[in-house]
Amino acid sequence: MGYATKEDIDELYGTDLLVRVADYNRDGQPDPEVVAKGLQAAGEICDAYLSAQYTIPVTPTPGVVKNCAIDIAVYKIALGRTGRTDEMRVRYEDALALLEKISTGKVGLGLPPTTGEDEEGNPTTENPNARRSGRSFDCGRA
Repeated sequence: MGYATKEDIDELYGTDLLVRVADYNRDGQPDPEVVAKGLQAAGEICDAYLSAQYTIPVTPTPGVVKNCAIDIAVYKIALGRTGRTDEMRVRYEDALALLEKISTGKVGLGLPPTTGEDEEGNPTTENPNARRSGRSFDCGRA
């Protein structure tokens, strides 16, 4: 599962950008396999950061994570092309910095709390922005 799609990139940056960085066979269209690899790499990077605090994949995809995935994917797609720009690099670095803050709990995901019912039918509220308590190797010592 990815956090962004080709259509998300098109919507944010326009098709011209994808053609510039992902048209390896020069047919005027972004190569689907190149775009898919970039989006997969972006999803893996996002998961690596998010897994420090959240169960992955994070669903629904928060807008902040989708935007990070888009910027990471564009940068990864453009690695093999001359169309890579300083702006792409800065956006990539900014996305990684934001994911780092999310992974340490300094920034939340921006998702609204969800409501549901427990097994006894009582209403419950879950905060998808809540940090995990404890550490991976926490033995429960105070």
